[in-house]
Amino acid sequence: MASTYTREDVAEYLAWYLRGDDLAIITNKYDSTTNANSEYVAIDESVTNGIMIEYLAEPDAVTAVTDTPDINNTLHLSLVDYVKFRLYLDKAGKEDDSNKAMMSERLAQMFEKKWNDGIKRFGMKKRDKVGGGRVIIPVDFR
Repeated sequence: MASTYTREDVAEYLAWYLRGDDLAIITNKYDSTTNANSEYVAIDESVTNGIMIEYLAEPDAVTAVTDTPDINNTLHLSLVDYVKFRLYLDKAGKEDDSNKAMMSERLAQMFEKKWNDGIKRFGMKKRDKVGGGRVIIPVDFR
């Protein structure tokens, strides 16, 4: 990132966060010009080759029917379609009456198509709340 920070310094001294469309990079690496009473201060280094932000996350497990899945809320309806597809498919396999089994299979196919359309075919077009691409445009400091 900046010429005075090594790879170890980045992990130890730098942090970042997003607020709306703004990206903030802050540091707690002090020198004689920064305020030692402040935990984090704005970074005043120049960026030479761009910024790489890396993060790891694991969603929370759903353990009860009342839990909210830890995924983007635009995917919730597609997740419901997927669950209905699998439940109707299971029901069709356990049904003794062939008419009921055929009806459950058709419902499973309908929800499978809705899930495929929502996730694979239309992708972001169907889930997008705002429209257009999402881009972080940094403030021009010139």
